Amino acid sequence: MSEFNGKTLLITGGTDGMGLVTAEMFAAQGAKVYISGRDAIKGKEACDQIAKKGGKIFFIPCDVSDPKQVEAMVEQIVRESGNLEIAFNNAGITSKSHSPLDAFPIDEWNSILQINLNGIFYSMKYQIKAMLQSGKSCSIINNSSVAGVVSMPMQAAYSASKAGVIALSKSAAIDYAQSGIRINVIAPGPVMGGMNTPERLQANPARTQKKFDLTAMHRFAEPEEIAKTVIWLSSSAASYITGTVIMVDGGFSAGKW
Repeated sequence: MSEFNGKTLLITGGTDGMGLVTAEMFAAQGAKVYISGRDAIKGKEACDQIAKKGGKIFFIPCDVSDPKQVEAMVEQIVRESGNLEIAFNNAGITSKSHSPLDAFPIDEWNSILQINLNGIFYSMKYQIKAMLQSGKSCSIINNSSVAGVVSMPMQAAYSASKAGVIALSKSAAIDYAQSGIRINVIAPGPVMGGMNTPERLQANPARTQKKFDLTAMHRFAEPEEIAKTVIWLSSSAASYITGTVIMVDGGFSAGKW
């Protein structure tokens, strides 16, 4: 029997891409999985997909940029399940405007920071409160990006938001290390699915090729490769790991030649 059998977990941004794949893999191991997102139709489709395989899956509509919605979501999970033991904070957006800082729209800057950074702050704030009350060993994994470690041109807002996730997570990891809550970060490189739809990749072939060239393994990750890292960090195998950034980037950050 899996150690995740019967455990309750939350995945924000869990209706597609690596979030959905992670939900599927946790559910297959007997976990009670809550996923959140802003699109109720995608949420229902995701739940139907996992439930058909016998998984315990529930969708809560939530915009992580709204702290009241995040608080209500966590309270609902605790009310229905009694506790929250694992959280994968995956919700995020990328830049639409690929432009230098002086030309970058202020509204878009604010939107990216509000979802990618503030959204994780709000999520952790209420998740940690619930986890402290549970008295159990708990784990939070926050999704950053290789762009939070190796800054990208024309990506100031996205890179800043993802670097902020790393600093926020490390600080929180220190604060709660002796309270039974481990907090870690994954920093994926380019991943198939989610933000990297075939249409988006084909729309800018030069940019897509550049990502391949900068990745030592010369391929994008599959969502399953990210999900397996999240599951490992959530497990007892990673019981002495907190405040760490795991690069899941195919060598993107290893160096350039």
